[in-house]
Amino acid sequence: MEATMIGAYLGMIMVLAAFAAETRNVISSRSLIYLLLMAIGEALLTLRAYVTGEWPFAILGGIWALFAAYSIANPPTN
Repeated sequence: MEATMIGAYLGMIMVLAAFAAETRNVISSRSLIYLLLMAIGEALLTLRAYVTGEWPFAILGGIWALFAAYSIANPPTN
């Protein structure tokens, strides 16, 4: 199995785990762990999509990862 495929599976697990935990009120969608799981998971999925030429998915995943990374770097002030 290719390294990018292993990364894609890991990324998929990370994104699904974050989503499942958030929908079960285990973590908040604004928590650092959620945002890290989303940023890293989507970055891994984006890499695989880029390598395989799946441009719509690569663009979507890349934007999603960037939004998560931005939210980590610039947390909301309440």
